Amino acid sequence: MHKGEEATMQYRLLTLGATVLTTLLMGGVVQAGTDENDVEDGQTGGSSQTVEVEMFDYTYHPAELEVEVGTTVRWVSEEKRTSHDIYFPDEDIGSPRLFPDESWERTFDEPGTYEYHCRPHEDRDMDGVIHVVAAGDAE
Repeated sequence: MHKGEEATMQYRLLTLGATVLTTLLMGGVVQAGTDENDVEDGQTGGSSQTVEVEMFDYTYHPAELEVEVGTTVRWVSEEKRTSHDIYFPDEDIGSPRLFPDESWERTFDEPGTYEYHCRPHEDRDMDGVIHVVAAGDAE
């Protein structure tokens, strides 16, 4: 084998090795991610369940949600060019501004009604409500 051919072969082997390693690592990331059975868009959850609310078109989807105590709600920004937040004025707590594909979570440990809105888009009536009920009381 000539010196040039040897260098080309080494380059191809390194490239192949890097590709295989990347594929294996990405497969591990996918497997380590959230199980699709753990997240239900807008569905009633149980304790230690996660429910997802998407933000797009200056609206929370769904805008109203009923969950059981212990449920985590994950808000995900699906907007392309703007940011949103989630602010609970009665408690004066909320998320930072979320840009496209960013998310924020809150676990609800007490029954009650939790109204929230997007501070940057209050003038667009971007608001939502979470009804938290005791386990077994969800519809």
